[in-house]
Amino acid sequence: MEVNIAELRAVADKLFVHLLESGHGVVSLPHDYYWSIPKETRHDPYSQPSELTLGQISDDLAELKRINTGQAEPLSYALVWLASVVRAIGEETVG
Repeated sequence: MEVNIAELRAVADKLFVHLLESGHGVVSLPHDYYWSIPKETRHDPYSQPSELTLGQISDDLAELKRINTGQAEPLSYALVWLASVVRAIGEETVG
């Protein structure tokens, strides 16, 4: 499977515009911690994951803000942090 980054960026922009136009300029997230399945077992539908790790949205946001302000360089792994935050926003603003 191939993912076109330009197309993904375009749809992400449309989704963020939708949030803003729907009055969601700021979203309050009721939970900070979340369970994460390690990468090595996440995509194996034939085995139930036996190990979970704990993530924290506030940590993810802090790292993203460091990149945004220039205190840290952008890196591809930051997409993992962004994904956690975007998932939480999507789950909180269903509609």
